[in-house]
Parts: sequence; structure tokens; C-alpha cells
Amino acid sequence: MNALVKNKKIITVFFCFLIVLAVCLKVFTFRAGVLDELWPYDLCRAITMGFVPYKDYPIVSMPLFGYLFTIPLLISRTLFAYRVMTAIFFSVMLVVMYLLIEKKTSAGYALCAALFAARFVELATYNMLIMFEALLILCCLRLKNRKTGFFLIGILAALAPLTKQSSGSILLLLVTGLVFFSAIRNRNKKLFAVYLAGVVIPLVIFLIYLVCTSSFYEFWDCCFRGLFSFGGENAAIHPEGTLPMVVTVIAGIAGDIYFWVKKRDEESLFHLLTGIAVVSNAVPIFEYYHIVMGGLFFLIPVTYLIREFAPKIIHINIAPVIAVMILGIIGFFSFDVILNPRLSGKWEELKLIPSAGEFDYLEPLVNAKNKLESEGKNVVVFSSSSVVLAILDEDCDPPYDMFLKGNLGSKDPLDYAKEACGDSNNVIFITRDYNEENRQNPDGILEYVESHCDPVGSYENWIIYSPKNN
Repeated sequence: MNALVKNKKIITVFFCFLIVLAVCLKVFTFRAGVLDELWPYDLCRAITMGFVPYKDYPIVSMPLFGYLFTIPLLISRTLFAYRVMTAIFFSVMLVVMYLLIEKKTSAGYALCAALFAARFVELATYNMLIMFEALLILCCLRLKNRKTGFFLIGILAALAPLTKQSSGSILLLLVTGLVFFSAIRNRNKKLFAVYLAGVVIPLVIFLIYLVCTSSFYEFWDCCFRGLFSFGGENAAIHPEGTLPMVVTVIAGIAGDIYFWVKKRDEESLFHLLTGIAVVSNAVPIFEYYHIVMGGLFFLIPVTYLIREFAPKIIHINIAPVIAVMILGIIGFFSFDVILNPRLSGKWEELKLIPSAGEFDYLEPLVNAKNKLESEGKNVVVFSSSSVVLAILDEDCDPPYDMFLKGNLGSKDPLDYAKEACGDSNNVIFITRDYNEENRQNPDGILEYVESHCDPVGSYENWIIYSPKNN
């Protein structure tokens, strides 16, 4: 018996190592330049510089993800440190997924599912954090001490809306209903009271934070008044690459319903409804990066279904073979980056990051910006690449680093262009293709700059403007 337990522990440790290896291959070979990584990284670096979210740095998103990923930047303000945190985050998340699945199936099934999930993780986002919180809620549901478990579920449920307003609030409401239902079903109303105690703690701490940072009004303006504008301005459907995730979600929902109806499995009901909250991340922007966490979350009941109806498909003896195949696929896509990483030693914050050398062409623009600032000029950058220039310059320039539709609270984005063009001490950098470079760029900015400023220079795709003399 002891030998079996020891062997199981060895298998678990080895399989978890394979999961971490797969995650590291994905994270550390991911090329630089994807704005969905650079924007949250810029927020984290801004926090280390002393900027207060909402008060100094307008964002439409909730603060939990930003503060969590700021931790490694306190040690080293580099994109590499941010990716170390990304690797830790995904590794823990997929190990948790492995342990959840392994408990109800076997190590072989769990490994294959976790490695399959690893194939699709690249960018850590607040959407992924919602999924992780949902996974941890399922873990807490399995704790033998029900009161402790429901108290922790309360804390996690309250952290969800502090991660993302929409899907986080949906998760909180659904979990509250589930806990109430469970307490009534088990004739133990104390479970619900313990849960509510867990909910209150993070919310009170966050309220104290807003008061202490004097950012209460700005928070509501950005995250709620601005949210409606953000949703309306950025709603979009981009179905490319989403089919595998959509199929997995549908199959997983069917699996949860099956296990709840046939076996009255409480965990399946929790998974189904928390999964709906995870999938709601794809509203109002339906595309790969917003639906992938829904597919990965519903991979759990899909694995249970395979185990239920085809138990001999994946066995511990062939699991390593499947694992090697999946790792091989991940390695194949990483191979080119490993052989030709295109690193750059010019930029302190981008060392060790693949394809960082592709930013070298911006060096003259960075030098021009520094020269103008040394002469006492204020440089305003209107481009989704503003965040790249800020990183290269080791500076931070809110709100222009994340100058997006609906991301500025109740303030009209055009007001920023009016302010920039109304001060003769300003110099404006803007791209020729501003209106096409990013669908989230606010409208009317280029036209206003062109009509109220004179071009004084250019560099590749960039035009440098100075306000007209009145």
C-alpha cells in the first residue's frame, strides 16, 4: 500500500513537471508585440512607478489582476519578470486542473487534459484569472471541512468582480445562489452565513483602498460609466479559430447536465453555472482570446464524459505517449523562436524576450522624443504603439499608453486631442494609418490633429506635428 502511494506521488510530481514544462515553452517563446500583453504589463509597471490606477492611470478594468502581476515587477521591472509571473500563474492553474480531473478519473486522463489546455495558454489576462478563481471554487467545494470551504468560496467569489465587472459579477451572483441552494439542501444555514462572511472581507478591503488612494470617484467613472461606452464601442465578433473552443463548451455543458441529472453531483452543478460566468467573458467581444478560457474550463466535464463512456481510451500506460505527442506539438511551434529568437540588448525592459529586436527600428523615434523633451517640449503620442515607445523609453505616459475607446471614463477622447493641439509647447507623434492600425483607437483624433496642427517632420509611418500658431 505504501509503495502504491509512493508511486502515485512520483507520478503526480513528474506529470506536474511536464505541465510546467509545456507552459514554459509557450510563455517564454511567445513573441513580443502583442498589445493584449503589453497593455496590462504597462499598467503593472505604472504601479511600480507610483501611478494609482483610475486616479493617475485611467483603465476600464478592475484592479486585482494588475496588482497581482505587479508583484514580480517590484523585483525587476522587465517584461521577462512579467512572463515569469505568467508562467507561474498558468502552471498553478493547470496543475489545479490536473488535480481536479485526476481525483475523478486517473492520472492519465488528467495529464492529457492539462497538456491539451497548455497548448492554448499564451497570454495571462483578467479573463484567465476569472477562470482560475472558478477552478479554485471547485477545489474549495471538495474540502472536508464544509465551513472552511464555503468561507474560502466566499472570498473567491468576491474577488471575481474585483477581477472583471461583468463576468465577475455574474460569477458572484451564481455562486451566491448555488451556496444558498446547497445550504438549504443540506439543512445547514450556517454554511451560507460563513460564505457571506467570506464575501464581505475582500469588498471591504477594496473600499478602504479606494478611500485611502482618493480614487473613489475616478474608479466609478472608469469602471462603470466608462464600461458602457467600452462595451458599445468595442463589441465585435471574430470567429476565426474559435470553433474548437465552442465545441468543447457545448460538449462540456452537456456533460455537466448529464452528471447533475443522473448522479446529482453537486460539483457538476457548480461547474456548469460558474462555467457560464467564465464563458460570458466572450461578451461583447467574441474572439479567440475571450472564448479560450471557456473552452479550457469545460474541458473538465468533457474529460469526465470520455472516462464515463470510453474508459479504455486513455490509460496510465499510454498517457506518457500522448503527453509526448502534445509536448512535441508545442515544441514544434516553439522551435523557430528557439532557433531564431531575435533578441535585442538595446532595451532594458525587453531583454530575453523573443522578437524584441523587431522594435529596434523605433530607436530614432525614441531619440527624437528624448531630444524634444530635453528642450522642454511635451511629446504626446496618439497610436496604439504609444505603449511600445513608453517601454523602450522606460517611461510611462497615461492615458496615451492605453488610449482606447471607452477606456477614459466619461471624458470624450477628442478632448485629449483638443488639449494636445491647444498648447504650443506640445509636439504630437501620430501614425499615418492611425484609423486603421487598431480597431480600438478612438475616432476623429487624426482628423483633428491634421486640421489644427502643422507637420514638422516624419519617420517611416509616423508624422510629427506642432500646433498651429494662432
